[in-house]
Amino acid sequence: MPARKSKDGVKSIVEMLSYAGACAVITDQNGQIVQVTGKFADLSGNKTSSDLTTIFDGLPKRLLSSRGGEMKLRLKSSGEEVVARAVPVGAEDQLVAIIMRCDGKSFRASSKNPTVYANDDLVFQFDSSAKVYYVSSNVEKITGYSAEDFISGRLHPLDLVHPEDRPMLEKGFENVFMNHKSTENSEHRIVKKNGEIAYLLKSWYASFDADGQFSGVIGLNKDITSEKLLRERLQLFHSAFEHATDAIVITGVDGTIVDVNDAFTRIYGYERADAIGKSTSMIQSKHSTREFYEQMWSSLGRDGQWRGEIMNRTKIGKEIPVWLNITPIYLGDKKIGYMGIESDISDRKDLEQQIIQTEKLATIGQLAAGIAHEIGTPLNIISGNAEFILLDMKESDPGYKELVTIIEQTRRMSQLMRQLLDFARPKVLSLQPTDINGVIDDVLNFVRLQLKKGDIEILTKYEEGAPKVYGDPALLYQVFLNIVVNAFQAMTKGGTLTVSTRTERGDGDRRRVAIEIGDTGEGIPPENLERIFTPFFTTKEPGKGTGLGLAVTRRIVQEHNGTIGLDSVPGKGTTVTIRFNAFEQNKK
Repeated sequence: MPARKSKDGVKSIVEMLSYAGACAVITDQNGQIVQVTGKFADLSGNKTSSDLTTIFDGLPKRLLSSRGGEMKLRLKSSGEEVVARAVPVGAEDQLVAIIMRCDGKSFRASSKNPTVYANDDLVFQFDSSAKVYYVSSNVEKITGYSAEDFISGRLHPLDLVHPEDRPMLEKGFENVFMNHKSTENSEHRIVKKNGEIAYLLKSWYASFDADGQFSGVIGLNKDITSEKLLRERLQLFHSAFEHATDAIVITGVDGTIVDVNDAFTRIYGYERADAIGKSTSMIQSKHSTREFYEQMWSSLGRDGQWRGEIMNRTKIGKEIPVWLNITPIYLGDKKIGYMGIESDISDRKDLEQQIIQTEKLATIGQLAAGIAHEIGTPLNIISGNAEFILLDMKESDPGYKELVTIIEQTRRMSQLMRQLLDFARPKVLSLQPTDINGVIDDVLNFVRLQLKKGDIEILTKYEEGAPKVYGDPALLYQVFLNIVVNAFQAMTKGGTLTVSTRTERGDGDRRRVAIEIGDTGEGIPPENLERIFTPFFTTKEPGKGTGLGLAVTRRIVQEHNGTIGLDSVPGKGTTVTIRFNAFEQNKK
């Protein structure tokens, strides 16, 4: 039946009456229908009428005149007689709720029978003095207490309310008794007899007698414990899904993305809207072949899950290693999709590489020690004898140049041995407060003449008053010398060497000293950047580099709890950035 008017609160009243299993209709005082419950539409057999007079015989001229009292009405469609009660709602607009027993019987055989017929809801009826005179039969099932506990006065329904919710319920209860104003859909907790917590959705309705006098209150309570717990459980799972540190992807059975969590957007750089509806192939890298995915799907079909390491791709094209665990999602017995949990294992892979590198260095140390012992003495003998013979020769004598070559090469071999030993067997640090600006000045003064011959200009931008660092001056000197020499060798046609220092804010209240050394040389190709600190890797011509200089430099920086980074653009130059904690943070 169509509603003729729309009033605030009418819809919620009808919903509550529907929950209570009532056959009810909201009308104005002239019998024009505003809204109905579903059971009323079924009972009347007429779902299109807008006027009660077309549905019932014996309708009072003014419905308000019969409020609170029983009415006997006859259905025009079937001739069946039903008993109803008219209750005013929204007195300002003079609306009336007509509530009927679905079985057509009288509401009460005596004055103490219930006014509203309810199915699964807990119903309390109070007289005008707030005494309970009726409780629905399901009270023990919902609360654990018997109806007699309430009707006898030993227990009041408000006594069951959770202490935290009681002030709100008492205020609503007082309002409906003092001001005769109904309250609806108030969610609260009760403590059952066994101590368990149950959730109820309560509504208070004022009732009136045939003379329009206030006669009591009807309390409807819908047990929503199951719905509440289910809602809380869903919220729990959703919160876990959203705030998980690993990326979680929910897909359909065809691999189409249904949802992703925040970690997915953070790791891969895609917004959620960009991912939903797309295939998981959007994050596949070139390392994942068709054969690989065929084996994955085969394993899912055979074992019901798949787990393993895979290389994926972010939105900007960066490849990241992840540990992927895929499990199916079922709705009943039907598989409806998959859940993939992806852990970014970049840090773990880096650690594995560091362990491998450490093992290599240990091997190099053993090898260097053996070589130094076995070859060092013969080299010294060769070099010493060659120098001794050279003392009695002139440059024009036969074999003079050859002896000079022997001396140069043996010295080069000895230098390589010393570098190997320095790299493999680090020196004990002699730590002290060190002025970084002073160390860099010493290095630049040492190479200034050589840089000038190479047509290289030196620019320095030191921060005055920069804090000292806690370090070994000799080893820090070696660090800056290695970097400056590399910069010099990269600027074969001249250029500019820029050295700057500054203070930065670190973690908390810590300070850091940052040193940048930049050149305008040839630069480093991108494919070599990741290998530049690898021992024995060099891009220099044979005989002009051992590939240990930057490896030793990084090790010394790390021993000082510092960091070293490198940015380079081929053809434009390279900038090395080193950071050390300020001395105040290293005292302890």
